[in-house]
Amino acid sequence: MTVNEQHRQVEVARDLSAQARTLAHSTRDVPAPSDSYTLLGELVGTVDDFEQVCRQLGVWHSAVIDGQHYAGEDNRGDGATGTVTAAAELERAAVALSAASAALRGAHSANGVVRWFDQV
Repeated sequence: MTVNEQHRQVEVARDLSAQARTLAHSTRDVPAPSDSYTLLGELVGTVDDFEQVCRQLGVWHSAVIDGQHYAGEDNRGDGATGTVTAAAELERAAVALSAASAALRGAHSANGVVRWFDQV
């Protein structure tokens, strides 16, 4: 689905979280071993999308303006603002997701040469 869902971002994130939790619980075993190749491919795409979300949210946090987009913030005492720190952490997350994507691509490629038995 490539529909712009700006008006329901939180709902989409909650749905995604629930689906990820379901996948996490269901991958203790892979009943059709050849499905593991497709699963890895889908995970690559998903992690790439997460990276994009983090980068976009980081850019957004960098551009917000006190008094226009938010009403100040609690004093943290460290001189950093919440929006600046959030932007930096989102960039750090994007870099980590890029590394995760590379590792998943490696696993996907390695998995592609295995001749799986789907029936035991």
